[in-house]
Amino acid sequence: MRIGFDVAQTCAERAGCGWYADALIRALVTISPQHQYFLYHQFGGWINGSISNGTRIAASNVTSVFENCPPEEAIRIWHDLPKLRTKIGLPDIVHANCYQAPIVPGAKLVYTIYDVSFWAVPEFTTEANRLICQDGVLSALQNADGVIFISQSAQDEFELMLPGWLRHSGMPCAVTPLAAKTLPTLTPKAPAQGQYWLSVGSLEPRKNYDTLLDALALYWERSQYRLPLRIAGGKGWKSDALQSRIRELSRRGMVDYLGYVPDQDLSNLYAGAEAFIFPSWYEGFGLPVLEAMAHGCPVISSDRTSLREVGGNAVLYIDPASASAISALMLTLESDPGLRSKSSQAGLVQAAKYDWQHTARQTLEFYERVLGS
Repeated sequence: MRIGFDVAQTCAERAGCGWYADALIRALVTISPQHQYFLYHQFGGWINGSISNGTRIAASNVTSVFENCPPEEAIRIWHDLPKLRTKIGLPDIVHANCYQAPIVPGAKLVYTIYDVSFWAVPEFTTEANRLICQDGVLSALQNADGVIFISQSAQDEFELMLPGWLRHSGMPCAVTPLAAKTLPTLTPKAPAQGQYWLSVGSLEPRKNYDTLLDALALYWERSQYRLPLRIAGGKGWKSDALQSRIRELSRRGMVDYLGYVPDQDLSNLYAGAEAFIFPSWYEGFGLPVLEAMAHGCPVISSDRTSLREVGGNAVLYIDPASASAISALMLTLESDPGLRSKSSQAGLVQAAKYDWQHTARQTLEFYERVLGS
């Protein structure tokens, strides 16, 4: 099989989509070296100014198609439909991962749908981003030969927004869950008392940092330890007021905003935390919850959308609208070492259920299904 694979989002500061593409292609190459893989650092309308930070795999069966190609030439290639498939490696199948769904004549197109938050909770994004995501999905529904969802919740939400579409279209679909992108270098152990609370994710409304900061203030009023909150994540949209609030709390020693944190540093952050707190309003999967569990870090999480699916019985769930519920769990965890140990061990068991090689096998099976449809 000749597999064309979109890694365009791996070239920039990576969020969930970029990490998904990076981890999945590495797992695919590992488990199925008999196939040929073509990496597309420029993909459809997603053209990067630089691809120097994009995913690279040194293997004889992996080709980075746009390695020495200027952006303007990449644009011309993607617009030259009669010659496109020849210029990008004659793929049998192309896997789109960045909300782009370009037609490649002669190849089957598989498209990953992460979530439909731009329809379900449009207030949590910008109009420009909502339109990009919406246009990408609607285009994919016309061009794709198969769709992949990253969780059952993501598929359920899609079907809630477009009831009956999958059934009536007959388009093949599959759920292939993610796995942790960062893993501990040593076998995790039940944690000793941590030095801080941790939250990971971009500063944007969907992540619900305002409620978390309210909870932190309530916690500081009652705690004898008064552990600070560390936040790891880039600055997202609609976050000016939140950034101002974080700066004020930082001056008081309550918050340590770290910005975007590389993977190797994230592992250390999970390992040293009292617990990981994730009060998100909406997730297609919830990768940070899985990563925290994989490091033996106790997790306090929202109970919305996919998060119960990912966390199973290992997570301490809260209503994301309730700052008092979050602060109460924070106080309980720091005063109950037995609960922290139990949550840590349960998280390790739950995280072990997710594996990138298993996801890669499911993905290859889906490619075969699409090619045969």
